[in-house]
Amino acid sequence: MNFWEAIVLIVIITSVAKVFQAGLYSRSGRARRVTIDDKGKQTIIEHADNAETEIRNQRLNREVEELRERIKVLERIATEDRKARDLADEIESLRR
Repeated sequence: MNFWEAIVLIVIITSVAKVFQAGLYSRSGRARRVTIDDKGKQTIIEHADNAETEIRNQRLNREVEELRERIKVLERIATEDRKARDLADEIESLRR
């Protein structure tokens, strides 16, 4: 085996290993991304699996719904036909 055949063999082995590694990451449910900055430094970013992401999304959706309910109450208070004093009394009672 001469020098160039060895180089080609090394490139092929490296490529096959990278494909195999990417397949393992995709089957495990974890996404992996490699970024390269201006100085040439590589950074590997692994994302959380789907179960963790789903739990976080459910929690955020619940929080958004609670905030929407609060906004509805505030809109109702602000748009009702009341005197300023009644509105101030209601806001004060909500603070307690």
